[in-house]
Amino acid sequence: MRGPQRIRVASRRTDYQFELRRNITIVRGNSGTGKTTLYDMIAEHTRLGDESGVSIQCDKECVALVDLNWKGQLDDTKDSIVFIDEGASYIASEDFASAIKKTDNYYVLFTRMDLHQLPYSIDEIYEIKTNGRKYHKLVPMYEADEHHAYTNFPRRRQADQFDVLLTEDTKSGLELYAAHFNGTDATCESATTNAGIYQWLQDHRGQRVFVIADGAAFGAEAHRVLKMQELDPQRIAVCLPESFEWLILNSGLVDADDLADVLQNTSTNVESGVYESWEQFFTEYLKKITRNTPFEYRKKRLAPAYQLPENSQKIVGQVARGNIQ
Repeated sequence: MRGPQRIRVASRRTDYQFELRRNITIVRGNSGTGKTTLYDMIAEHTRLGDESGVSIQCDKECVALVDLNWKGQLDDTKDSIVFIDEGASYIASEDFASAIKKTDNYYVLFTRMDLHQLPYSIDEIYEIKTNGRKYHKLVPMYEADEHHAYTNFPRRRQADQFDVLLTEDTKSGLELYAAHFNGTDATCESATTNAGIYQWLQDHRGQRVFVIADGAAFGAEAHRVLKMQELDPQRIAVCLPESFEWLILNSGLVDADDLADVLQNTSTNVESGVYESWEQFFTEYLKKITRNTPFEYRKKRLAPAYQLPENSQKIVGQVARGNIQ
């Protein structure tokens, strides 16, 4: 499956309308916010169809995973949008993660857990908002500014001078940042993984840290890392562009006939049965369009052309703040 999918789930008393853009969407919120109602409506429609009193409008089939044998039901579900209730403990398992990766379905997971085994985007974590008593929609839990900085307290004073640029990257991204900031008062460190960022921040509380990581797969870490930023905004800033490869594609350093469409309409270009996340798609696309050029992209080692100061500035400038320029 690819492309945005508009969905309307309605009964006489309740009406939900929303759009999905990626293969994994997380819906959060406290009890009483409408998560269970939405799931139950889809589950009733899955069991009873039109006799349920629920209507579903969508170009794709929408089903709730209701069987105790969830693997069997999932095996029989193709090219559909699958809704899974937060009471399903298996969604935190490696078996579930393995089962849904690179399938041609989209998945909507109602959960308050951080699912570290799944690569979901910080931009696809939502909560339900209600207009009156009947109409409901999904709204993003986190929003970014033009430099991809995420914060829930825009009016509070925030850090603009940093001792460390911290990334989860251990290869090309770290190589570029280290070269760009060589000789400055900011050092570059790697937490090695998205999950490692939280622990690194815990272990280095005396340092002012600018965090840059791939937003396309940072969803499971968003809550606890942004909470640390909220508690100490003059020490920690969190910047989450789609991915390092996306920054290169958006920098103007490389070009292709379909590049503008890929950047503006990413959802329509990413097939969920092929790519686990947009980060994977951007990596493969960048490799393809730069092959046999001075900017040929390899994940393990960055081409020298990227490290020229005027070129690295075009990449880093997209996430600039304070002495991170």
